[in-house]
Amino acid sequence: MDFLKLLRSLEEFLYELCTWFLFFPRTLYRVIVYPRRMAQYVDTELKEKLERQFDDAISPPMFLMLAVLVAHGVELMLHQQVVGTGALSRSIFGNEESLLLYRSITFAIWPLVTTTHLLRRKHVPMTRESLRRPFFMQCYLTAPFAVALSTSMVFVRLPGQLSTTLGVAVGVLAALWYAVVQAGWLKVALQRSWLNTILSTLWVLVLGAAINMTIGVILLSS
Repeated sequence: MDFLKLLRSLEEFLYELCTWFLFFPRTLYRVIVYPRRMAQYVDTELKEKLERQFDDAISPPMFLMLAVLVAHGVELMLHQQVVGTGALSRSIFGNEESLLLYRSITFAIWPLVTTTHLLRRKHVPMTRESLRRPFFMQCYLTAPFAVALSTSMVFVRLPGQLSTTLGVAVGVLAALWYAVVQAGWLKVALQRSWLNTILSTLWVLVLGAAINMTIGVILLSS
């Protein structure tokens, strides 16, 4: 009986894994080209029954984690793994599961910061339920940025001026895309003026970057 349960679990895992190969690039394309439509898609899907949610795509948190995994795959193919200098950083960077979890959390900081800012500005109490919808939307919008930024950092570490230039260009384009998408999302969500929206966008992006940089500095020095 236990063996049959194990086989069924493996069957479900294999099927889910195969669907990722189909739905990840499809979802990535839809988010890049139609970010506002995908944000509305999250709102629609969360109203469905749990087993039917995101049936034709990948759920937002999983999509963000897969984006980090894809970028890590590029890093492995180009043999550009980050090596820690301290005991704590070596324990994280030297373990694949810990590294992927760490990077997923660092990129999830931007959705969390933006969601928290939105709820505070709208004077909505912070609960698990009130955080879920905007956080899921933000996970979708952050995933392309995570793939592009992580890949650009890999190219920057490669030897040669061309790869460095390419890495910087990809990173800048990713940051510009993310800033524009965030501004558009906050404009609709907050219903404020463009000046107010731009200030909110700068605040959440800078705060998210500052938190990540602080964590990185502490980690690398530990």
